[in-house]
Amino acid sequence: MKKNDLQILAHEIKNPLAVAKGYAEMLNEDNVLKYRKIILDEINSSIEILNNYMEQDKISLKKEEMDISVLLEDVEKNLSDYLERNHVNLKIDYLDDEIYLYADYGKLKQVFYNIIKNSVESNSKNILISYEVSKKKIYITIHNDGEKIDKSILSKIGNNYSNKILGHGIGTTLSKDIIELHDGNIKYHNNKNGVSVIITLNLSWR
Repeated sequence: MKKNDLQILAHEIKNPLAVAKGYAEMLNEDNVLKYRKIILDEINSSIEILNNYMEQDKISLKKEEMDISVLLEDVEKNLSDYLERNHVNLKIDYLDDEIYLYADYGKLKQVFYNIIKNSVESNSKNILISYEVSKKKIYITIHNDGEKIDKSILSKIGNNYSNKILGHGIGTTLSKDIIELHDGNIKYHNNKNGVSVIITLNLSWR
């Protein structure tokens, strides 16, 4: 493991553990149930970062036919407490039609987790997920109103580059690798009101 990789890993693990430690120190008989979930979430976040690092060189996909709206509903439900705790509003513009992909459900969910958590870390207060279909492809846009990405950093995304605005570089790189293994692509764009992440994937036709 390179020195720079160790620094990235140490920095990203330190943050959630520091939060967990802070809440643990405030525990008492009245708030133990309230703070227990926060502490566990932060510890699980550290474990997730470690797992992400270990998985970088051994990603394998278990593809199945899946409905994108079901996946997004799952993401929204599982992150609801985390978003509420950080005072972030997540809105998803669902299409009326069922949109099917042939993909790894768990791995794609991990990608959305990474992008949303990075958006929160960039001081976003509103996140909008929308998608559209064109020519046998689906284009999923995750827009946040947080801090914009410096132009010099945009070119480095996907190279284990760690920056507060991007969250941890490990998650960003892993997301890119997962999408590319699905024969898709992921791109980051600054715009007037924040940052947009656009994911392109192939559709599955019944």
